[in-house]
Amino acid sequence: MGDKLLRIALLGRYSIQNDDARGQNTLTHTTRCLLAYLLVYRTRIHTRDSLANLFWEDFSQKRARNCLNTTIWRLRRFLEPRGVSPGTYLISMPTGELGFNVKSNFWLDVEIFEREAAKILALPLGNVQREDILILEKASQLYQGDLLEGYYNDWALRERERLRCCYLDCLYFLMRFFSQSEDFTKALEYGRKILEIDSLREDVHRQLMRLYMRRGQRSLAIRQYHTCQEALQTELAIPPMPETQALIREIAETGELLLPDSQTPSGELKLAVANLQSAMENVTRAQKTLELVLRQFSRTNPQ
Repeated sequence: MGDKLLRIALLGRYSIQNDDARGQNTLTHTTRCLLAYLLVYRTRIHTRDSLANLFWEDFSQKRARNCLNTTIWRLRRFLEPRGVSPGTYLISMPTGELGFNVKSNFWLDVEIFEREAAKILALPLGNVQREDILILEKASQLYQGDLLEGYYNDWALRERERLRCCYLDCLYFLMRFFSQSEDFTKALEYGRKILEIDSLREDVHRQLMRLYMRRGQRSLAIRQYHTCQEALQTELAIPPMPETQALIREIAETGELLLPDSQTPSGELKLAVANLQSAMENVTRAQKTLELVLRQFSRTNPQ
């Protein structure tokens, strides 16, 4: 098995680097897409029929298999040129199944991001140490953009959304940790990053309002409310949740938070209620998005 490192980035800009400096520009779009598929589903072995149907579903079976064979040949020539043992990166079974050799010397941003994020996100927030947070921050930095930007296969879209949700979970976890640690600057930083991706996260808008108040920045807390209000009106044509409206009234009328988040004896109950309301907000957003997609589909595909 070769000792040379194959380095692949799929988050953001698609990049393949290796010690031989072979140019990734020699790979066709379909060849790169096939490699990405084998990497994303690297723990599986795939039949040639399933791959042919996935990438050339509009072709006849014979033509699809020929296209697949040509693409595999191009991929193998790139990954395993002369001097690199067959099977170093691509596993080919006697019956024709194909897979990526996870025991090879490779680095994949998706693999590291998923592994490190899952390890830390599984921890109760109260048990998290600074070392854990450093691991999670480093993993989050690997997320340089959505998975396979510019690729619109159904499987890529599904995985893109899954990894984006994982990234948002990482940011939310970091925001909560730094909020509880009273590092408000870092907490605000991660909250803003969430809203850059999903401006409709009303629970995050509320958290930023609370963070601004805890820093004594009442005007910024009020501005955050109006930012939330505008995003909801523009995208979904709905007003903020009653809890958000109650929070802005509390800020406007008293100039302070009467019930800071998780700072009262009933803080755990309030947090549970907030999490439930956040889930309800997500359902509402999903319903609105589905309605918009269905309307657009009806306009572009009249009966």
